[in-house]
Amino acid sequence: MLDDKKSEMYKSGARKGLDNQAIGLLPLLLFMFLDNYFSYLLSFVIGITFCFVCIFLYMFLSKDRIYIFMLLPAAITLVLYSLFLCLKIEPVLLKYSPLITEVLLVTTLTIIGLFRGYIHQRIRHAHMNSFRRTSIRTQLNEFFFVAQIVQNTYTLHLFFVLMYGVITFESHNPGPGIFIVRELNLIIGLLIIGYEHIRLSMMQGSLKKELWLPVLDNKNRVIGCIAQSVSRTARKKYFHPIVRIALLYDGMLYLEKRDSNEYESPDLLDYPFYKYVLFRHTLEDTVKEIETESGFSNNNAPRYLIKYVYENEKVKHLVSLYVLCVRSEEELEQLIQKSGKEGKLWTVKQIEDNLNKGIFSGYFEKEFPYLQNTILLAEQYCVQK
Repeated sequence: MLDDKKSEMYKSGARKGLDNQAIGLLPLLLFMFLDNYFSYLLSFVIGITFCFVCIFLYMFLSKDRIYIFMLLPAAITLVLYSLFLCLKIEPVLLKYSPLITEVLLVTTLTIIGLFRGYIHQRIRHAHMNSFRRTSIRTQLNEFFFVAQIVQNTYTLHLFFVLMYGVITFESHNPGPGIFIVRELNLIIGLLIIGYEHIRLSMMQGSLKKELWLPVLDNKNRVIGCIAQSVSRTARKKYFHPIVRIALLYDGMLYLEKRDSNEYESPDLLDYPFYKYVLFRHTLEDTVKEIETESGFSNNNAPRYLIKYVYENEKVKHLVSLYVLCVRSEEELEQLIQKSGKEGKLWTVKQIEDNLNKGIFSGYFEKEFPYLQNTILLAEQYCVQK
């Protein structure tokens, strides 16, 4: 169940990680557009002023720390263009300013692309918390993705202009040439921005369906959050909290098969009740969610037992283990029916005979010695009021 805090987190995460980097092309598109109606000098002044105003707003006034990295190559392109103003090539600038701008942009993006690995390495080793580092790296990945599209598209456009110029060298009809040189580049830029907007909207829609998990440090403190699907692509890199509830009845443990699509210990026997602690949720919130989903009795709440770290080659989890003691067969049947799976009660002896045989989940095999040695204590927890 999503609460207001989680919805806010979704929006914030989408803004920080997936903002439209193609918007950084707007200063260049503005310059190219104005160059059709005003002098190239006035158009340049307006374009470069708009560019640096955008950089200031994003870098210093944005509370969400959104970085439109495409503004950097746009600014470099305009600065390089200013060098042409010092040369006595006014006829060339009057006629070919848009093409010169495209050539400078493609050259700038090509050079920046050569330093992609170095930039990622610097961010990876920067002194900042992992949440901010992940956010910046996500935005950088978006930038390089958009930069490659812009570079390839405008390179094709320049090649097309060159071929058109060769083919129509002796033509006296300037109409199509004006469109190709001065208008097609604007359309290309707007199409790239529109494409990115649609693509990111689709990605944000899928992110709303994601489970967002808190990331813990070695002192079990929350230092950020990450989507569950992203976390699973980097084995054991992120440390997450989970809640597990052991189900006891008459000195026996009720176990059933985990789903086959479980990331950890699929198709192995385990408790029916376990859940990730979601970002900005507490242990108590998670236990309440399990109670609501599983139909626990109001007068029989799970009791907290221990907290431990479960780690293998795939995951690293901070496990909070609870126990739920059922006193009647009717209540046990209700819980089993609610889970919708087939399982059975296991005695201590049966479990001992089947340990380390690939039958039980890794979590359970680590917890069982503790439960075995404190089973009476767990029973005492159940009768406490």
